[in-house]
Amino acid sequence: MKGNLLIVDDEPMLLKRLRLNLSFFADNVFTASNGLEALSVLENENVHCVICDVNMPKMNGIEVIKKLREVNNPTPFIFYTGHGNHEMMLEVAKYGAFDFFNKPDFEGLEEVLPMALLEGLNKESPQESAERELSEYQKLLRDMDKIND
Repeated sequence: MKGNLLIVDDEPMLLKRLRLNLSFFADNVFTASNGLEALSVLENENVHCVICDVNMPKMNGIEVIKKLREVNNPTPFIFYTGHGNHEMMLEVAKYGAFDFFNKPDFEGLEEVLPMALLEGLNKESPQESAERELSEYQKLLRDMDKIND
């Protein structure tokens, strides 16, 4: 079992491309064009990982992860945005985002997705995340932990 993936982006062509290119990694791929649609999918489907844009109409990606965490939904969340910056990385870290990539870093997304899906499949019985090369976002989280210790 590979797990189920939800991709959320307001750009129809990118949404279609991501669905096509990432379907290999998941059993089922759901899509949503904004945060409100994403919440509906998350309420009605068993999703093991979310790839989400940040800037979207109706509800942005940060609002989506915030709503999920408010109801104690630990689904791994990967942000994939064309407008990312250091401050945004710090903001999504507050909500336990799994990773953060700037478009068009598709290779980074492909590399981390299987690990995020696996973590989502194991969310009922959390296990250590697989060893991997750290992304810029993961390095930021590690450095924040060191500062807070």
